[in-house]
Amino acid sequence: MDPISYLFSAYLHTVQAGVQQHLSESHNTQITPVEIEYEGEKVAFQHHLWRVRDQSVCSDRKNDLQAFSKCTLAAKKLFGVLCSELSKGPDQNPRHGKLRNMYCNASMSFKPTVARVGVASGSTELESARQACNAATVAAMGSREPRVIREKHTLCGVYEAIKAGQKPPHK
Repeated sequence: MDPISYLFSAYLHTVQAGVQQHLSESHNTQITPVEIEYEGEKVAFQHHLWRVRDQSVCSDRKNDLQAFSKCTLAAKKLFGVLCSELSKGPDQNPRHGKLRNMYCNASMSFKPTVARVGVASGSTELESARQACNAATVAAMGSREPRVIREKHTLCGVYEAIKAGQKPPHK
């Protein structure tokens, strides 16, 4: 290739790359990862076509429910704060307005995961009655004794009464 053609080719390549990058940035055609520290929480997410990808918010923490919940709650607050801040002044450039719309939409549509993990409470009266009825049903399946069948009917009657919100019959 002669030097003039080579120079012209390099020039066209540079112009094309600049135009392509400008179009990609202005239309947000590529998935863009973002990581922001907010209230001591690292909030990572992606956006594409000026929309936050909900499934990407805090996706690096999905294996730890407590951390994921804390992160998504922080993300919800972060989107609201960014919407507020970007809405305060006039748009400095077209990108400003697109970012504002993106964060305002995310603040309205993003649903955080709320997890509360604690010690399970003792079984409820309904659960205990259900378990007793199930055990009596299994015992009655292999038996023809009237006492076992009566006990099944009694225990399952108690369960049905509790389930219906009535006081259980006395034995």
